[in-house]
Amino acid sequence: MEEEVQDLWHIYSDGTKADIPFATDEEKTFAWNSVAICAEIAGVTVLVSTVNDTHLHTMVRGGEDRVLHFKRVLKQRLARLSKRIYFAIGRITDRKDALSKFMYVYRNCLDFYRKLPGEYPWGSGNIYFSELGLRPASSRMGALSFREQYRCFKTRRKLPEEWLVDAEGRILPESFIDYEHVKELFRSVRTFIAFLYVRREDETALKQEIHRNYLESRSIQDLRRIGNEYCVGACGRTLVKVDIRIRLAIAAKMIRNGISSPSASLAKALLLKPEDLKLLT
Repeated sequence: MEEEVQDLWHIYSDGTKADIPFATDEEKTFAWNSVAICAEIAGVTVLVSTVNDTHLHTMVRGGEDRVLHFKRVLKQRLARLSKRIYFAIGRITDRKDALSKFMYVYRNCLDFYRKLPGEYPWGSGNIYFSELGLRPASSRMGALSFREQYRCFKTRRKLPEEWLVDAEGRILPESFIDYEHVKELFRSVRTFIAFLYVRREDETALKQEIHRNYLESRSIQDLRRIGNEYCVGACGRTLVKVDIRIRLAIAAKMIRNGISSPSASLAKALLLKPEDLKLLT
């Protein structure tokens, strides 16, 4: 029987879409800092986080209400980049899954980054199972005036004075990452290293699971909004004003573009019946 864990969640955006919401270093830094700031606002702790060009992943600890608040304020904050970013959320219930999901997030930069994950600027760094000290190129948040904090981090919330900030304006991971709880989860360096080396087939299966969960977690409201956008773009009318043939064409396009799986939620969002989607096969 798997050992249970409590209040652990995997929150992530879709990395399979063609758009690049965090294309520049400045955008990635804003997204990275946003994870820290929104976790502070919502009262959750972050165990691991990575921001890539196309998406971000984070694993947090907290009650469901607080985690949903974190997801909501993070989405609102990232909207300042003029990009619509949708987040999926998955509850983690056992230790093995927690260790696998942790390492998936930690290693996520390896899809495009050819150095160790600890060297990636917008990841959790070498803070696990290590002795931490004040980095020479960092300064404490408390040394910044309110005006300087707002200019750099775009928030009126007073951030913890002990947080560390590097010369590029990144909040350092040891400021807000709960690395002590990660050590409790793994229990030993040997276990951490064992999970660091993942078989390709296991990693592929985990990626497929994460993407499937992403598609299934989309809300009906979100799917309907996207369906209406497609419909207006195609024929200048919303879903309620077109016939079933057009709505089926919109469903096919959304499935083809990786927006959704052929689910009951998609059917309801597009004013169809679940059995209508069988006409697409």
